[in-house]
Amino acid sequence: MSNKKTGRLGTKRNVMLLGLLGAVVALATSTRIWITVQPQMGNVKIPLIEVAGSDAATAVAALAVVALAGSLAAMIAGKVARYIIAVILLLVGAGVIASALSVVVDPVAAASTKVGEATGLNAAGADYALSIWPYVAVLGGIILIVNAAVLAVAGRHWAGSRKYARDAQTVRDQAAAPSGNGQIDEISGWDSLSRGDDPTG
Repeated sequence: MSNKKTGRLGTKRNVMLLGLLGAVVALATSTRIWITVQPQMGNVKIPLIEVAGSDAATAVAALAVVALAGSLAAMIAGKVARYIIAVILLLVGAGVIASALSVVVDPVAAASTKVGEATGLNAAGADYALSIWPYVAVLGGIILIVNAAVLAVAGRHWAGSRKYARDAQTVRDQAAAPSGNGQIDEISGWDSLSRGDDPTG
């Protein structure tokens, strides 16, 4: 990736939007149907059992919320905090991918709780059909990992928050400015005495 492309992608606004996109994609999939199960119970007809992402991969929604918070926090965080947030987003993205792929690899285990609640039996012999949503969740995780990498690389070049910079400068100016009436405040006086100087001289 060239520096020019990184510069365009790595603005605060773009990084925040990329993180929010990955988090929202992952969070949205948790409300969708990931697995459809048709139990095979002999002559007894049992309706289809639909397993949502929140039941099949419970960690995805929680991780997405963490990603939302981290993406917003990165906008006002300092340089060190941005690196920490980037690592968190990297781990969150990997967690989303791992949770979604575990459903793809073993839908029977992912749906077992919901199937057991619906039938009272272990329907391992049922027909399991995966929807597209686990794969969309994987995409959300990939976006979060890309976002973490861009944040780690581009975040070191961001200027600090203007508001906090102004506040800090104001405090420094007030501390450096002499008293308007020529009197020495108590703190300055004690500091002078501690150095062995006469504050009244």
